[in-house]
Amino acid sequence: MKKLPYILTTVILIITGCQPKKLDEKLATAIILEKNHYPTIVDHNIFCNDPVHAYTIFKSGLVEKGFVKVLQSKKFGDTTSFVSFTDAAKPYLLPTSKDDKRYKIQRVKVADEEFGAIKEIRIMSSDNKAIVTYNTVRRKNVFAVAVKNGLRDTLNYEVYFIRTDDGWQLMDKKSEIEFSSF
Repeated sequence: MKKLPYILTTVILIITGCQPKKLDEKLATAIILEKNHYPTIVDHNIFCNDPVHAYTIFKSGLVEKGFVKVLQSKKFGDTTSFVSFTDAAKPYLLPTSKDDKRYKIQRVKVADEEFGAIKEIRIMSSDNKAIVTYNTVRRKNVFAVAVKNGLRDTLNYEVYFIRTDDGWQLMDKKSEIEFSSF
């Protein structure tokens, strides 16, 4: 019984000592990766019945590479799509909803977005909030040329962390507005 206060004090110190007080790059990276599930797939919709979209696909060079076929002309009442995909394109085709199939829209994978690096960690004066800036890198594939305005190679993000009793946590988008009010 005499040792009980010492044991309790030791246990409390161990528990509080395990809580990370400072948000470092390693912890921030682990939390961001867990929350955002990187790498993610970047997709693009191809409107197979749209002649303007078919022209863009034709000019992109995907026909010469053997990934798509583009119908040059169509007779009135013909229900054939302007754009169709070959077997070589199958690894890049993503599941499409029933409504999209009905309107002949096909989702394709154009890139994989992977976590890059933490750029900056700004701890607020209260020491229980932080703003972390990081970037991601996009690994483009052959269908990236189908995106009209192109894809950027890197993207920058700013996320907000708050320290609770359970440790550092990444805030949801809707909570970011409240972040500055604390």
